[in-house]
Amino acid sequence: MIWSVIIAVCVALVGFSGGLLHKSGRLDIPWVRRTTKSNSITGTKPKETSDLTIKTIKTIWAIGDLHGDAMCAKHWLNVTGLIGADGEWTDPHSKLVFVGDYVDKGPTSLETVQLVKSIEEKYDNVVALMGNHELEVLNDRLPPEQRKRYWYQLPYSTVHPDDMLSYAPESEITEDTHRALDILYDLALNEVYGKNKFRSIDFSPYGENSICNLIKDEGESKMVREELDKLQGYYIQAYSSETDLGKWVEKRPITHFHEDLVFLHGGINPQIFDIDGGVPSAEDLSGLNSAFASSSSTSLLSPFMKSLHGQIVYDLVTYRGNHKSCEEVGYVAERLDVSKVIVGHTPDDDVRVMCNDSFLAIDSALGRWIRVNGNQYCRGDETKNSLNGRYTCDKVNDVCEGGIVKLEKRVDGGWTTSVITS
Repeated sequence: MIWSVIIAVCVALVGFSGGLLHKSGRLDIPWVRRTTKSNSITGTKPKETSDLTIKTIKTIWAIGDLHGDAMCAKHWLNVTGLIGADGEWTDPHSKLVFVGDYVDKGPTSLETVQLVKSIEEKYDNVVALMGNHELEVLNDRLPPEQRKRYWYQLPYSTVHPDDMLSYAPESEITEDTHRALDILYDLALNEVYGKNKFRSIDFSPYGENSICNLIKDEGESKMVREELDKLQGYYIQAYSSETDLGKWVEKRPITHFHEDLVFLHGGINPQIFDIDGGVPSAEDLSGLNSAFASSSSTSLLSPFMKSLHGQIVYDLVTYRGNHKSCEEVGYVAERLDVSKVIVGHTPDDDVRVMCNDSFLAIDSALGRWIRVNGNQYCRGDETKNSLNGRYTCDKVNDVCEGGIVKLEKRVDGGWTTSVITS
């Protein structure tokens, strides 16, 4: 798998999503003055710091991006051994942290995010962070005038056609529904991937860029448009501010501090510490969790994301600069007074332990669909070539690959890092 290509596509997605990233991967905020002045968001310490049980935690498991693969999500959960056969939490001295991106890039997103949600709600020692794909789901609820391009209508990297099935009531799934999905997969392979038309075609039911415009038969085109419109409607409704799932996603924390460890999805751009109105300390950074949670409903999200703190939140779930500079990681660790920064978001075949064990990049493509076929929508039930032979969708197997991280507290107060593979 050429992960650099996948990452390049993801960076392009950030570009049209209105984030703060410059082409260099750094914050671009020309209107603010550089300063070291503290401007606390909440004036309170992170919840984790004051938790009396924090010192009883001896082991922390961290699971990277699951991306729409419920089977492998269950596999890696079983690997930790934290939940017994009767549903009991087996080790009161252990904590489990998910670093986000439960949805997209695989066909079982709903089952995956519901699994993580059920675990996080049931057990006190579980943390489920916000990923950039969860954040984009929330952004996709906004009306067209506030959204340049809907992520769920991209022809790659987000919602697989089959993924939408799980959001619709069974009574709404007909033979036409399955036929429409078959057609969409074929069009994606032959017209989008085979002809490299990623930017000129959308999985939108209507409009000049609609993939349905490629269907020559008028009756079939009408059927696919109606089915796609219906399924996408159920998809977005599932994450509304009125549903339990939507409310849960809205409340996902952006960062999690545990003693001298910090977990988040993307990375930490050093510039956020020194911009006027930024987050100069761990307390301020942790304060973004409550600031976001109180502004993440559909009616409040857009103005918050346009604010400086909203733009910093977006950067925290999308930034990739830490992977390129151990000097940068060292500066971030010093500013936050942490020994390790643990992130997901940037995929590779394996977990990467970098910068003398101070930076852990744990997105090891745990989802089988992204591992085998990258950002493309391939069913994976068979190997299939585009009609022009320029693109191949490979078969997805039943083996869960990659790895997760186990951090164990030492007697000297430090943490020993182990990468656990299948």
